[in-house]
Amino acid sequence: MNLAAVFHEPKSRFAYAYDAGTVHIRLRTARGDVQAVTLIGGDPFSWKPTKENPEIWEWDRDAELHLPMRLENSTAQHDYWFIALALPTFRLRYAFILESGAERTMYGSRDFYNLDTHADFQHKSLLFFNFPYLNAEDTFHAPAWVKDTVWYQIFPERYARGGSQEWTAATDQGVESFAGGDLQGIIDHLDDIRLLGITGLYLTPIFASPSSHKYDTSDYYRIDPAFGSNEQFGELVRQAHRRGMRVMLDAVFNHCGWLHPFWQDVLKNGRESRYFDCFFIDREPVINFELADGELPRLTPEMYGKLNFRTFGFEPRMPKWNTAHPLVREHLLGAVRYWMETFGIDGWRLDVSNEVSHDFWREMRQTVKGINPEAYIMGENWDNSYPWLMGDQFDAVMNYELAYPIWNLLGISGTVDEVYDVVQFQHAINHLLAGYPRNAIEAMYNLIDSHDTARIAHVCGGNLDKVRLAYVLLMTFAGSPSLYYGSELGLPGDGQHNRAPYPWGNPPNLDLRSLVQQLIQLRGEHASFKSVDFQWLHVDPQANTMLFKKTAESESLFVAINASDITQSLLLPDDLARQPVLDLLRGEQIEPGTEAVTLPAFGFKLWTC
Repeated sequence: MNLAAVFHEPKSRFAYAYDAGTVHIRLRTARGDVQAVTLIGGDPFSWKPTKENPEIWEWDRDAELHLPMRLENSTAQHDYWFIALALPTFRLRYAFILESGAERTMYGSRDFYNLDTHADFQHKSLLFFNFPYLNAEDTFHAPAWVKDTVWYQIFPERYARGGSQEWTAATDQGVESFAGGDLQGIIDHLDDIRLLGITGLYLTPIFASPSSHKYDTSDYYRIDPAFGSNEQFGELVRQAHRRGMRVMLDAVFNHCGWLHPFWQDVLKNGRESRYFDCFFIDREPVINFELADGELPRLTPEMYGKLNFRTFGFEPRMPKWNTAHPLVREHLLGAVRYWMETFGIDGWRLDVSNEVSHDFWREMRQTVKGINPEAYIMGENWDNSYPWLMGDQFDAVMNYELAYPIWNLLGISGTVDEVYDVVQFQHAINHLLAGYPRNAIEAMYNLIDSHDTARIAHVCGGNLDKVRLAYVLLMTFAGSPSLYYGSELGLPGDGQHNRAPYPWGNPPNLDLRSLVQQLIQLRGEHASFKSVDFQWLHVDPQANTMLFKKTAESESLFVAINASDITQSLLLPDDLARQPVLDLLRGEQIEPGTEAVTLPAFGFKLWTC
């Protein structure tokens, strides 16, 4: 038995409170190394007098738990075992019995023990792991509405211009250009967005800023005049809410813009500014580069690592906030209160969230949840983000760990660094599922592209059949899916040209949009689309086909995928072939006895039974 691969950690993603009365416990072992795992244990205070001497108490063996764990999933290197336990006394001491062939080993909090030579150790609770108490207030809780929400990410400057003013989709897509989009343009198209099935709007920054992207905030309390007014934003929120759509704003709290008054005061007064310590100024003078009067600085390669103040990346126009400073906290959290209390927004997306201190985010969560306990807090993290998802900071992050496997499965050489087959995709998805508590996965913000990435059509080499597959995989995964405006029309664009104005005059690929609309509708009608329970029934790297099953309540969803460029035949497992199933996209019944289905190149099927 490969004991070096065995891992468990209490009060972590391997042992966490799922709800106020249930804990989830995971164990990792080497792939294929262990045939069975049994969880043993019980309440840590489950003691009784010994028969020999009532004055001496011992662990109550009659009350011990001996429960089989199930193999949850596997990656290329590891197996993950899982069990959900109701805790009537809210406490648990536990250990694991690992079986491999004739070998039986107990894994406890201090060591591994061979049960052939230490059989009695499985009754010694002080050798066990400890889940001391399930405190409800420590349980991860995300708003219940999130898992039922489908988001639409809008880059306001490029989405639509209000009224009858001219709008052209041919405007330069570069980050410095302006197309003239505004809030009224979004208001004018709320019915179009809702018709698609969208129930949540995520707007990239709309606060005052000199740029088109607005990630260099000048005033956190004012809508950029090019977009409209604070009052007009209030109307957008009211109109969205009237249509059953929530609104999430983008908060840039890692850094501000060059024109922010705090920073301008530092530039004017240096160390004498009351805001000097609101930033990280490592050396003086603050400005150690050429700067023409009245102009913003321009990033050059010579600046890399040589600025006298800290910034986002190496960008001199974006000085980094010292979020530990009381003035900064008062200013930024005051903005949080203002937009929530004045306009009733429903959530925050937090830019560059992994570079801001956990301490600041904990205080922000208390601020947000104090105003609206059901508001959504979502961070922009690109990697595994469990430290932010322990119940004290975020409700979710942008789930790029889902986007990467989808890109690698459907992307082409040159648009992705790795090209996956279905087995590699399976392993990546299983790694994601094992990397978070289940209640965190249920609230994750899922995406296949954004304003920071190439559009999905570009990733797929312009192949819209692959794009359809990407949306199928997105919509059948647990969490809260998001569309990036225009990608439902197959808009192209690499990572530098991904913010094209929405083509209102002559939108292309309406059949793709119709499929996305249908998938959103099905997701709303079938709880299985949103389930975390994931079972792989067929994964064939030669044919590059796969079939997985998701279960919720009394329904099962079967998703068949052909990720190859030729027609493939897929054998149905016995339990699927023996019962009638419904083709969700075509509304057709497949009768029992069907042994195989044919999938065209990059084709798919969705069945329920």
